[in-house]
Amino acid sequence: MEEKLKDLQAKLRQKEREIYSIQRIGQALSNTLRLEDLLNLIMREITELMNADRSTLYLLDEARGEIWSKIALKAEVKEIRQKIGVGISGMVALTGETINIPDAYQDERFDPSTDKRTGYRTRSILCIPVWEPVTTTDKRKMLGVIQVLNKKDGEFTEEDEEILKAIASQVAVAISNARLYQQLEKKYQEMDLLYEFEQLISREFDLQRIFSQMLGKILSLLEGELAVIVFPQKGQYSMLMLDRNGTEQLKPLVHLEGDLWQAIESPKPLDDPENRQIILQYLPVLANQDAALLKALRIQLVGEEQKPALLFFQGRPRGKEAMREDDTLLLELVAQKISRAIELHELREALLQKERLSAIGQMMSTIVHDLRSPINSIYGFMELLMDENISPEEKKEFAEIIRTEIQTITNMTREILDFAKGKTNILPRKSSVKQLFQRLEPQLEQLFRNTHITLKMENNARKLVYMDVEKMARVLYNIAKNAREAMGDSGEFTLRAYDGENEVIFELSDNGPGIPEEIRDRLFESFVTSGKKNGTGLGLAIVKKIVDEHHGSIEIETETGKGTTFYIRLPEYQAAHVVK
Repeated sequence: MEEKLKDLQAKLRQKEREIYSIQRIGQALSNTLRLEDLLNLIMREITELMNADRSTLYLLDEARGEIWSKIALKAEVKEIRQKIGVGISGMVALTGETINIPDAYQDERFDPSTDKRTGYRTRSILCIPVWEPVTTTDKRKMLGVIQVLNKKDGEFTEEDEEILKAIASQVAVAISNARLYQQLEKKYQEMDLLYEFEQLISREFDLQRIFSQMLGKILSLLEGELAVIVFPQKGQYSMLMLDRNGTEQLKPLVHLEGDLWQAIESPKPLDDPENRQIILQYLPVLANQDAALLKALRIQLVGEEQKPALLFFQGRPRGKEAMREDDTLLLELVAQKISRAIELHELREALLQKERLSAIGQMMSTIVHDLRSPINSIYGFMELLMDENISPEEKKEFAEIIRTEIQTITNMTREILDFAKGKTNILPRKSSVKQLFQRLEPQLEQLFRNTHITLKMENNARKLVYMDVEKMARVLYNIAKNAREAMGDSGEFTLRAYDGENEVIFELSDNGPGIPEEIRDRLFESFVTSGKKNGTGLGLAIVKKIVDEHHGSIEIETETGKGTTFYIRLPEYQAAHVVK
């Protein structure tokens, strides 16, 4: 009676341990979705529950026809990989049937090679399949195999088999949930990555920087070894390579022709043996890579005449399965982003080229427009010189005006070229405002001739200015010309000069319609204009540049319907000096 009681108590304790272990496994299932942590805990519980030496979970790798251990407790070998059908666990993976062996060395299916390599002695074995949780389909998929070795108090029983099968169903749930969580997490990462790529393509203009960041992100997310893009740019192909250490290499490919183009444009996949051999000949950086982990994609670009780009991705050889299908799909999506980046880059280049041509056309229009005034002046005074009734003094005066206008044309062309090249080309010298007005007055009179615009010039400045008279005359003339165009054929334009504190101030005002609000903040930028048939805005850009070169400043006051006033301030020459 006492022995029966002890036996019942022992069974009760065993049942308590089983319930406790199952409870702990259930808690682990609800507390973590990290597969490695979860399976590590479950394997410990199984080992204790089965009163065994060790337990190992083998996961199925269908792509390679292998099973491989994710966790091995108290073992020197931390990862074991073997073919399906080889060894006890391999046989369970092949047949899907439970195997319970009391003495391993008496069973011909047992492979003792691991024992020989590690020094471990296997006695009893219990090995069962792990099936995916019940689904709506008739056929369930095997996820892996649980193997328990060496029960300490004898052989594994049928009861042990039933308990292990019950736990295996929980292991299957754990694996499925963890994998689902990892897939969802990865999908979110992929969505974030594609969104980030779209932002990158939109804000970045340089293809190398775009592709470099793309490759770096892909290598990180897919745990790759090497990524290569071969892409067209400016009439030739370039290769950009990035490895997992961040080492980047960009080089032009000048011999992409013949066999390689046949391989690229062939209907056969790039990883076809014949195409692969040709590609490796031209891209030797890929020659030493594992073919099973190398993914090659052909990227068809927009345009019938456009040659395709290429994307190569080398997975990291760490014993993991070959390139997964969802990884391949992600690479295909990335390939689409590469195509979009190249397309957008070429559209931007075409737009920039169009803008450059437009800018050249605008500049030519401005040059012709600006040259018209001095040419008309020359033509007018040439007509006067042909008049027989004018005196020799008048002829001399008109000839001097013509010479000055020709010099103006020469200066204008040089000035525009200097502006386009970004050069500073002023020749300042100590000058008076009187000299500047004398140089400018004939030009302004000719500008406002044949109009009903009243011209007023007032010089009250006595300080000297360190300036280039020709360039400053050009500044004042450009502003006057803008005023004349704004006012039409009637109005009043006034040019005043007076002394300020350590400076000379030029005040140029008109009573025209005022500067439109939409361009007031951008008035001195190149090609900003409004309401002028032939205007381009280059004139005021030149004005600002010349004033800046004189270390001066320019300000504007304007009011719609009442006119505009420009204030130009130039520093006086050293100390104040009275000009007599």
